[in-house]
Amino acid sequence: MVVQIGVPFVQKFELPSLKYRWARYSWAMFSRPGPRYEIRLFRTRAEGPSEPIPEIRRYVRGYRSPDPMSLYAPYWTEDELLDRLARLVTHIARDRRDGYTYVAEVRWLAYQRADLPLRTELRADSAR
Repeated sequence: MVVQIGVPFVQKFELPSLKYRWARYSWAMFSRPGPRYEIRLFRTRAEGPSEPIPEIRRYVRGYRSPDPMSLYAPYWTEDELLDRLARLVTHIARDRRDGYTYVAEVRWLAYQRADLPLRTELRADSAR
């Protein structure tokens, strides 16, 4: 009985803060499908055209910048996903230091929260 209640509880709430976190396979009657989305990673200068990020394979395995890539996030909420992408473009911008603006463009395809816009853009400027 402890396992049937304890395991889903630990999956749903972070310990020790007890902050709620969405987990797909715990308490199935309360779960929902994970968001499906398409992402593009690219760099740009001012309002210029999007350019591929050099050596993108160093940061994201199997991705070709700036082509769109469809993904599925079964274990993350939309906020966690956007946080991870924001940290990724910030890391790339800090690492490259070439004066470009690095962008992660997310287009939600299915199962996202209703309050999210269909497109979300995350930007990070790199300093020279």
